[in-house]
Amino acid sequence: MLATVASPFVAFAGVLIGARITRKADQELDVWRHREETMRMVRWAVEQITTGDETKTHAGVVTLRSLMRSELLQPEDYDLVAALTAAVTIDRVGPETYADLADANTVVVEGDIADG
Repeated sequence: MLATVASPFVAFAGVLIGARITRKADQELDVWRHREETMRMVRWAVEQITTGDETKTHAGVVTLRSLMRSELLQPEDYDLVAALTAAVTIDRVGPETYADLADANTVVVEGDIADG
């Protein structure tokens, strides 16, 4: 009699535990996918910046700076990408590009005026 009453509850508990494990695995996989995509974008941007072609350099810089503001970038990867962005972009575009950023009132706007 006890087995008849308890078995649905045990089965339900098993389903809940299985769902929780699956959800945790899905979240970990999502973090991994975001990190992989982030690092792929970082590698591509650095390759573009280091080619020496001005147009590709600009595309790489814009990509890295956009990635810094993106939700794709995980908080634990921020310092790495920020340091890499600063190192690579300052070497390629010159420190004067970032000289005004020391001023707290400076607003950085990217893109063309024609963009809207």
